[in-house]
Amino acid sequence: MLDRRNDVDRIALIEALNVMDPALGTALDPITELAAFTFGLPIALVSIFDADHQHLISRVGLALTRNERHASICAHALGSSQVLQIEDLRQDPRFAGNALVAGPEQLRFYAGTPLITKGGVALGTLCIMGREPRRLSAEEQVQLQTLSRVVVAQMELKMSLGRRDQVSGLPNRQQFQADLTALSRRGEGRRFTAVLLDVFDLQSANDAGQALGMKPVETLLRQAALRVQDVLRDVTQVYHVGVTRFAFLLADHSHHQTEGLLDRLRVRMRRPLMAGSIPMSPQFHAGVCDFRAVREETADLVRKCLVAMHHALQTDACLCWYSQERDDALRRRYRLASDAGRGLAQHQFSLVYQPRFDLIDGQPVSAEALLRWTHPMLGPISPGEFIPVLERTALMPALSRWVIDHALAQAAHWQKTVPGFSLSINLSPRDFDDQCVWSVLSERLHAYGLAPGLIEIEITEGQWLNHHPAALPQLREMAAAGVRIAIDDFGSGYSNFGYLSEVPISHIKIDQTLVTGLARSRTARLKVEAIIKLARQLGYRTVAEGVENDAELSLLRLWGCDEAQGYQLARPMHPDAVLHLVNACRAGPLPDAG
Repeated sequence: MLDRRNDVDRIALIEALNVMDPALGTALDPITELAAFTFGLPIALVSIFDADHQHLISRVGLALTRNERHASICAHALGSSQVLQIEDLRQDPRFAGNALVAGPEQLRFYAGTPLITKGGVALGTLCIMGREPRRLSAEEQVQLQTLSRVVVAQMELKMSLGRRDQVSGLPNRQQFQADLTALSRRGEGRRFTAVLLDVFDLQSANDAGQALGMKPVETLLRQAALRVQDVLRDVTQVYHVGVTRFAFLLADHSHHQTEGLLDRLRVRMRRPLMAGSIPMSPQFHAGVCDFRAVREETADLVRKCLVAMHHALQTDACLCWYSQERDDALRRRYRLASDAGRGLAQHQFSLVYQPRFDLIDGQPVSAEALLRWTHPMLGPISPGEFIPVLERTALMPALSRWVIDHALAQAAHWQKTVPGFSLSINLSPRDFDDQCVWSVLSERLHAYGLAPGLIEIEITEGQWLNHHPAALPQLREMAAAGVRIAIDDFGSGYSNFGYLSEVPISHIKIDQTLVTGLARSRTARLKVEAIIKLARQLGYRTVAEGVENDAELSLLRLWGCDEAQGYQLARPMHPDAVLHLVNACRAGPLPDAG
């Protein structure tokens, strides 16, 4: 009789152990050959059974590699608790018509025993066969069972290679994923909680490795692994899934129980550990995710845990539960990054221009080129959303070159009607990575016949200049050629006048977070007035961003701010509207009809 009661467990374990790997069959061949030799028989087989087939992964004396399960003699031995032997297959009505008995092989004798793992799951069989009737003695049956245990041990040993971390000795990420797959087959949809834990800052571990060598660092990681195991020893299996990361699963734990367990683990983990003679403080950041033991959820579980754990790292929280909303936002950012190249090729990007006004005579003196993206599926996307995403990709320099080309073409067109009206372009730190942004800009200026003094390049303030050594030389070349350099968003972060002496800037743009609501905030007024006063003393022109009402304009004029832009003055607009606005302002008010 075919035993299908353990099919779910068997198939899950087959996947977890990867027993269909041809390398395993090669490793088992010497044992199969020994079985044939020991019993003086021409055929010996190691078989693995899935739901429908018998897979002969190691064999001697038979060319067959796969058989239908219902036609397999070994399938009858799979559920046996002892050696199944048939002295004469022709005399047994179950097998007399079997292709191996009635066909060319003319088999007569069969003896087989199941391959049972430590967990009690029968994966397959070890069998021997001959072409003459025979009966094994009791001692021979014991020998066959002993060989079956050797086969199972070899399977487990072979499959454990590459499935354990060499430093901690714990099961690794591959084994974790394999066990998740197995759990999805036999877990019957039960609810579990997965935890992904980061116990050290990877950069600190790398620094320690460079200073001390890898042995003290490996000792450090082993100590960390032992602490995790010590707390969870009677609770669950621990996996070492990354250099400084561990994972484990909890069954039937409420959120309160999970957080209590993690709190105990955190207290234990935060005690100093020794790397050589240096005490190091472990960190503790956990990503936690509930899931059901079904394939649809286990297949994506590690990624979800990563989403939660990275949020814990970013917010310096001890633990964060997985959030679908946060995940959706992350996937949206990834989609924007992956769709941007296609969007550029398909003309989904465009430019609008926000005029900038001189605060003494009220005339528009320049316009800032602002990038817009209309996604075919997601619709209009805010630059505040897509620019930070694209700045992390290799596409940003190409997108900036597109902006340079289209914006300069527009500036050249304006010069025909409103000469002297200048243009401002934003550049990202990534634009300076390829060390040719100035050559691109210079070439396009020459191609469009534009004087460098008509162009202003805006860069964000901050310490990024220290990490982009190619930026300063190119900025200096731009300034030497006459291009104006402006620091954008000043006052929003780094805001250090000291580093400005290294950058050949001419303008400081005061961030809109300081300007908007200026009339209502004493702190903002003090900051903005101080920035304007100090910038004037240092020889910089100031530009206020985000001006939204007359009260703000009045204060900015009072303090001597040079220029301003914002919705109170003009919204971002299409090029023709800019041209119309500049022409109208330059024409002045209509003469009095009287």
